[in-house]
Amino acid sequence: MKKNKSLRVLSFIVIGYMLLALLWWAILLHRKNTEVFVLKSDLLKEQFMNKAGVANMDVTSMPEFQEIKSDYKRQMYMIFGEAIVFGCTLVMGMYFINRAYNRELSAAEKQKNFLLSITHELKSPLASINLILSTFIKRNLPNEKIKELSADGLKESTRLEELFNKILISTRLGQAYQFNFENANISDLISKSVDRFQNLHPEAKLIKNIQPGILHNIDQESIVSVIKNLLENALKYSPNEKHISVDLRKEGNETIIEISDHGVGIPKEEREKIFDQFYRIGSEDTRASKGTGLGLYIVKQIVQAHKGKIKVMNNDGLGTKFITTL
Repeated sequence: MKKNKSLRVLSFIVIGYMLLALLWWAILLHRKNTEVFVLKSDLLKEQFMNKAGVANMDVTSMPEFQEIKSDYKRQMYMIFGEAIVFGCTLVMGMYFINRAYNRELSAAEKQKNFLLSITHELKSPLASINLILSTFIKRNLPNEKIKELSADGLKESTRLEELFNKILISTRLGQAYQFNFENANISDLISKSVDRFQNLHPEAKLIKNIQPGILHNIDQESIVSVIKNLLENALKYSPNEKHISVDLRKEGNETIIEISDHGVGIPKEEREKIFDQFYRIGSEDTRASKGTGLGLYIVKQIVQAHKGKIKVMNNDGLGTKFITTL
């Protein structure tokens, strides 16, 4: 990192030197052009003075002087014009190089965070499953305990499956993924998705406000994925009051889905970044919540495929509200 910063500082120094050199070049050329103009003017004046046989005369109104003056101005405009063009090209080139450099750094940081998070996400359920299987082998357990541990193992196995599904969907969305659009009852679809999520997470308090009978041209499987990812995100970042509201309504030709929570919220400067692939708020080394940075990326890609849009805002000063418009 220090090496990158040193190279960056060195590049700025070089660019600064080149701009100063360009400015000095323009000043020197302007001086030379002025000297040539003065010499030509004096020579013209001397020639006409010798012909006229007078000690002093004004040549500024003569066509020859006007031609010399016109050449001087043309040269001056050319010098400063080229200097401005070269300078702007240099600055723009530095801007684009710097922007590309920042993107590369951001991509490298996201990749690092993804590798750290995916390693943790894979190791944790695998360790739990291995521990459960090891317990089964080494001990004779009563039926109730076997059922309890089996349920825990199944939960961890399901978590692994969902993780692999997210990675697979994310990869497919980046390529030529084919959506299966059909006119479906989105009200029933979302209501059932919320009920399933509630059964899996009894610690959460889900409040449904779903307008019945809304039909929309959607890919049902991907819309279920949108709802699931948004609910998981709301639950993940609601450490205390796990109240999540799901609202669905029709406004003209648009179907609007709102999912809001009372969690920690999202800083304003982070709201555009959270939909980037692998992006997660904060540092992976210090982040306590689980995740891979794929959920909201998948959500945005699916919403855009439905010719929709999604935005995030404060939930009346407490928590976060995601508004999806199809």
